[in-house]
Amino acid sequence: MNSFYKNIGLHDHLNFSIEMDSSEFVENLKKITYKTNTTFISFVPDNAIPTRFEYRGIIHKDHFTIKRRLHFFDFNVLHSIIKGNISEENNETLIKIEFTPFVTHFLALIFLPFFCLFIAIQMIKAENNYFIIALPIILTVIQYYGLKRCIKRDKYDFERELNFIAQKNNQFKNYK
Repeated sequence: MNSFYKNIGLHDHLNFSIEMDSSEFVENLKKITYKTNTTFISFVPDNAIPTRFEYRGIIHKDHFTIKRRLHFFDFNVLHSIIKGNISEENNETLIKIEFTPFVTHFLALIFLPFFCLFIAIQMIKAENNYFIIALPIILTVIQYYGLKRCIKRDKYDFERELNFIAQKNNQFKNYK
């Protein structure tokens, strides 16, 4: 599925290195991540998660799968899935991160135009207005660029979070 996402432009990646121990990095990432299952469908809604957590998902010592949580009155609901592999080389933690759209948002990208096309065909039978066929195409393009923009925004936000973790780690090293 990742190769399909790459072909249509709904995949992004990031390589990040931090001068800290990988176990320290995992602990810092766990501090901002609420532990849930990787399907991101749970009985705890995102607005019931404590505000100190920015992400939800599962973090292991060598990989993680997380998603940015929704805030109350947050209109940006198309958050992407962030998958990362953690490795350590020469006292540096290397993190390889992939950003892909959430499956339900991608399914909406596929099924919404077919549903609208079905409605448009039914309306064309009643009237001879062929302009209504443009509606599914417009909805597909809007959904595609919305997903693409949200992936870029999530990449930017997660990179800022990683920079903050690295900066906080460097501040504490100076006080020793």
